[in-house]
Amino acid sequence: MSTAIWFECPSRQGRTQQLLEWLQAAGQLQTATAEPLLVFAATGDRRLQLEARLRATTGVTTAYQTVTPLGFIQQEVELFWPWLRSPQAAQSVVLLPSESEQVLAGQVWQAWLSDESLLWPGTVAAASVRRCLDLLLLAGLAGVPIPEIPQRLQAVLPSLPPPALVTALEVWVDWCLDRGLLSYGLAALLYGQALWQLAAYRDRLSQRFSGCYGDDVDEYPALLLPLFQQFAAAGSPYGCTFNPLGRCREGQGADPDAWQAWAIAAGLEYSSPSLRPAGLGRWQAAVQASVLGDENSMLVSAGSASPFSSLQTVSRGQLLRQVAETVAQAIDRGEVQPHEIAIIGPGIDAIARYTLIQILERRGVAVRPLAEQRRLPSSALVRSLLTLLAFLQPSLGTRLRREAVAEMLTTLSDCTIDAVRAGLMADVLYVPHREQPQLLAVQAAPRWDRFGDTAICAYEALLNWLQSMRSETSALRQLEAAAQQFFPRNRLSLAETAHLQRLLEVADHHWQLQAALGIEAEAAIAHRFYDLVMEGTFAADPFPESLWHPATPAVTLATLYQYRVFQVHHRWQFWLDISSPLWERDQPAYYGYAAFLQQPVQPFDPVEAAQTRLLRCLADLLARASDRIILCHSDLSVSGKEQSGRLLTLLASTPA
Repeated sequence: MSTAIWFECPSRQGRTQQLLEWLQAAGQLQTATAEPLLVFAATGDRRLQLEARLRATTGVTTAYQTVTPLGFIQQEVELFWPWLRSPQAAQSVVLLPSESEQVLAGQVWQAWLSDESLLWPGTVAAASVRRCLDLLLLAGLAGVPIPEIPQRLQAVLPSLPPPALVTALEVWVDWCLDRGLLSYGLAALLYGQALWQLAAYRDRLSQRFSGCYGDDVDEYPALLLPLFQQFAAAGSPYGCTFNPLGRCREGQGADPDAWQAWAIAAGLEYSSPSLRPAGLGRWQAAVQASVLGDENSMLVSAGSASPFSSLQTVSRGQLLRQVAETVAQAIDRGEVQPHEIAIIGPGIDAIARYTLIQILERRGVAVRPLAEQRRLPSSALVRSLLTLLAFLQPSLGTRLRREAVAEMLTTLSDCTIDAVRAGLMADVLYVPHREQPQLLAVQAAPRWDRFGDTAICAYEALLNWLQSMRSETSALRQLEAAAQQFFPRNRLSLAETAHLQRLLEVADHHWQLQAALGIEAEAAIAHRFYDLVMEGTFAADPFPESLWHPATPAVTLATLYQYRVFQVHHRWQFWLDISSPLWERDQPAYYGYAAFLQQPVQPFDPVEAAQTRLLRCLADLLARASDRIILCHSDLSVSGKEQSGRLLTLLASTPA
């Protein structure tokens, strides 16, 4: 087996399978005492899938350690923190979520934001803070020092960066390091410019792992290139797979061209199979010609029926209803199963999501929103736990409303106290108070016997639990105890489990962070946590891919970006809002990302870049559909404006 292999092919051509074969062969060559192989996957969900396939293929996982690029970088900085910290810095690391990172950076940079020396043209303070932090991440993942950021940006952008950018970022980095706070941007910066520069670390890395493999390195940052190059120089086994139609993270720190250039320069054993195009990939040339304005292009082919059809309405509301009805009718006729259908759009807004889910579920068809993010306060479970916390922590009483107390009674009792009785109880038994609100004994209510024995027992059980928790002063432990008491996992839905898990994760991070910042007052920490959650700062995926049972027959609902990142495929695809200009802008990209590519295009043309991404996206989607693509168009957008996106030419060339 060659020690250096590069496998490049488009979507659904067997890249991951090839990687598994390499790993199986490499694992068989290892001795019993050999160190594990380091195996990268682009995202957390794909890492879990790869690990499961590894276990099924090889029967063991001890010979491999699977990681994601960002996860590995953060893990290494945490592990070798004693080598990196200054004498006055904290001895341990506290991970800094992006939501908390933005809040704290805004506080540290308040003076520069006030005098507008850190404001980007046309943005408010919050947007400027986020942009600066994104630039720090991009620079870290590209191995670019902070002082070089303005120069890089000026090469590809028309406007000058704020004058305080470098100073603010350097102050922020020092402020975080002194307190042991570690975000993804800080971890990338430390890994590339401090940890990797240590010969002792590089030697230790070679001792810990016997080889290195990466699946879909088109989604990896250039920061990891030296790691692969080190294994290459040592003659260790390594290999990479690359998807020319992927590149989904190119605007978020990934540098696919750098990886491809390295493979060519290193003369890796190259495997690019000339296989038959996957799915409807044979239509790629016709689709791209139509998008580029070829008037003679028609989505028909001699000798084969066209897989393209269209749904066209005047208003978007009509379109959503027609899409849902078309899906339901096709399932009723037995033409296709729910799990074989995907509805894909350049941005699934709340109206579209609600309409499609409501109509389809009313017709008995389950819907799986892919990587949907809902703010934590949207969950009654989360709201009820925070309401309960207000009865245990002083000075939270001003946040309470009777409606919230009634909802808490219903939710914590698992509806044993129905909404009507809960409202009556909140009216007569809840005593508002700024410092310490109370719930009175049920006998304090006139005609309390009318509540019913079942509701009274549930209410008294809640009062007894509250009384038992009075001696516990830690709000974090109170939350954890309440979750165990009132929400046993065996009776929670998938969405409720995800929201509860996220709430407890956020709470644990929050208390760790406040301790690192030197804040000890429990009430102040609890107040801040309550406000951050109820303001919608944190969100959760109610249907996380890692918990979703693949056998569940459900229609997939996803944005273009989510669909491609999760690398799913279906028999039928519905392309929603085909005439929306958002099709050219759906792939998320950080401001100025082109400045941090190893081979930047100068001058950078955002229009040309958007067109290239669009054509690549369409080719990728075609490979992920096997039977039919339905183009869905409404003359008017959700705002009532006429739509004139680039893919109207595709709609026009679709056979009636």
